Amino acid sequence: MAIRAEDDAEWALGLQEARPRPVQLIVGGMYGDRSADARPLRRPTKTGLKVGQGWWIKFRRQRAAPGGPPVLQQQVCGQLALFTVPRVLTDATVSAIVGRPVAGWEQCRLVIEVMAAEHGMSVGWQRAIAEMVRLALAVREAEGAVRLPESMLRDLPSNGDAVRLVLLRAGLLDPAPQPMRFSTTNQPTTTYITAPAPLPPPAPRSCRDCHSWMAGDKRGFRCTPCRHWRELHPVGRCGRCRREELPLRGGRCRTCRLYRHLDDGGPAAAGAAQLVIDLPHGVPGQAQLVPVAEPASSEDEDEAVLSLHAARGQEPLFEMRRDWSPVMARLRRRSYRDLTLTGAARALTEELDRLRRGQQDPAYRKDIRTLTILVYWLGAETAFRERDVHDLALLDPNLAAKRVCQFLAARGLLAEDRELHRDADQVWVEATIATMPPTVADEVSLWVKVLRGQGRREHEARSYDGIRRYLASLQPVLAAWTRSGITTLRQITSDHATTAVDDLTGSARRQLAISLRSLFRALRQERVVFRDPTRNLPVGDLKGIPKSVPSDLLATLLDRATTPLGRLVVALTAVHALPGHEMPTLLTCDLDLAHGTLEARRGLLRHTPYIEEFTHGLAAEWLTYRHRRWPASTNPHLLVSQRTALDPDHPPVSMTMLHRHLPKGFTLDGLRQDRILNEALETGDPLKLMRLFGITEKTAMHYVTTAHPERTAKLPR
Repeated sequence: MAIRAEDDAEWALGLQEARPRPVQLIVGGMYGDRSADARPLRRPTKTGLKVGQGWWIKFRRQRAAPGGPPVLQQQVCGQLALFTVPRVLTDATVSAIVGRPVAGWEQCRLVIEVMAAEHGMSVGWQRAIAEMVRLALAVREAEGAVRLPESMLRDLPSNGDAVRLVLLRAGLLDPAPQPMRFSTTNQPTTTYITAPAPLPPPAPRSCRDCHSWMAGDKRGFRCTPCRHWRELHPVGRCGRCRREELPLRGGRCRTCRLYRHLDDGGPAAAGAAQLVIDLPHGVPGQAQLVPVAEPASSEDEDEAVLSLHAARGQEPLFEMRRDWSPVMARLRRRSYRDLTLTGAARALTEELDRLRRGQQDPAYRKDIRTLTILVYWLGAETAFRERDVHDLALLDPNLAAKRVCQFLAARGLLAEDRELHRDADQVWVEATIATMPPTVADEVSLWVKVLRGQGRREHEARSYDGIRRYLASLQPVLAAWTRSGITTLRQITSDHATTAVDDLTGSARRQLAISLRSLFRALRQERVVFRDPTRNLPVGDLKGIPKSVPSDLLATLLDRATTPLGRLVVALTAVHALPGHEMPTLLTCDLDLAHGTLEARRGLLRHTPYIEEFTHGLAAEWLTYRHRRWPASTNPHLLVSQRTALDPDHPPVSMTMLHRHLPKGFTLDGLRQDRILNEALETGDPLKLMRLFGITEKTAMHYVTTAHPERTAKLPR
């Protein structure tokens, strides 16, 4: 298509000396879609395939034309360039476009004549400006632009400022937000440029000798003291900072000479220098040496700490993790009440004291102590980094971080750290995968992505705690395989998988078999392995026979539960057979005492058990107790504890707390199995079990089979 559209005779004839040609990016029929249907270039004749005579005529005409590549060839108007590179425009470029008709030249010629008449410019000036204007218009056509961007005037050899005014008057320039300047020197005011654009000011930078920070309004690469110092002293290598090509006095550079006394007092400070700012005004006279620090009293120490607090809006030059060990060593023998605080810091600690004291939390003194140390050392004018709060709390058991971070975040004084908010199970999984060989680690990472629902097939994402249990059982097996010389899981066969599970029994064997099948099923799905070596691996019976609780223990179960929370948990488990992992996720809005219902959320599904009078009374008792105990609680969960009731993050209760409120000798799973098994003994109807407890048909049949084995036994033929 390009050969026919551009009449490229050299390539049509297939000459060996034909050079490579650029090809345009085609957007929907650039050549009118005619070339694809045209007859071939080489047509059959009596003597074979030959090119038509018309191409030879075009070839002779092209050879007779003056040689040389095209200069600033006109492009399609409005076409955008994929890549923009600076153009090299010289006097030869100006000569190459002489005599070429350029769009917009007539408008610009009239503007040049008007400017020459207004300012009394000579004919030579008009000719010089005309050449540059024609060149700029040719660049505009080569770019395919309606108006030439002002930044492209930088490529002109000369007179860029005058060309800018001409194109601006003619309406052919796309001006920049700020007027640009194209002269490389300080251009004086001329008759036609009354207010030239100023040169950009130099950026702030550091001195080459002392590394002091220089303001942007200063010229050069060295500060004024270093320039005078270089004029007076010879150049060499500093004996303290070990830098080369610096003016020395007594073997030291200008910066290191101020630290003579400090180096004599403590060798640990050798080589370090404080970052300074080259201010325009300072104290006259010779620079003072840095003195050796002397032991100070507690009052002087407090004043020194207060003077080092960062001001509001001040940002650090470098972010680094703070070491609180020296701070705690200095404050370990001092009470937090004796620390000197600023007015803003004192108001912040008093506000936390009033808030935590009203919440009736005995651990509130840890929070007050932590916040006092933070505002004493860092001040209360800037935001606190969350990492600093946690690092400080790790050094002393009498300090706490979580509630202090919540208090500061509510007031906009906390810079959160994303690493601290990551899932602990996810961090463990990533750390474990990082210890594996590269190829195996990539394959295991792909398996984790599949479990998280990011594979080739969409499915519900699995939580990281489940992935952690799988990976914990797989880790010893993967380590043994890599020690035996296996570099990729593609080398695993069914014998490897069978050998790995043969040495285990019980639940450990079932867990490893399930994990192996999950791993290789995911790799087979992602087309990493060609065959699943664990396809025929026996897993075993995943469910044991449900066991019932003795009747004498059930009779005293409710009496042995001493708290309203414990009695409600017993009722939800022993009467309605709710799974233990669903109880922490129950919300207060899910309980409807007026209609006697409780909605249990199971992913996208909902199970609504109807509570009877007994459970209704226990639920009302728990809500009354919760409101009286924690009236300021905003936690949306139905079951709360002393830790979660007033937590701003609104976390659910833990399973450990639920087990703690159960009578000794009972478990949530045992009570639930006993309730479902008892209903199966009474009815023997799996459909009723499914409607009553929200279980699957497989689970319902499992309980019916256990309760009535004679009804489901397979009789011999």
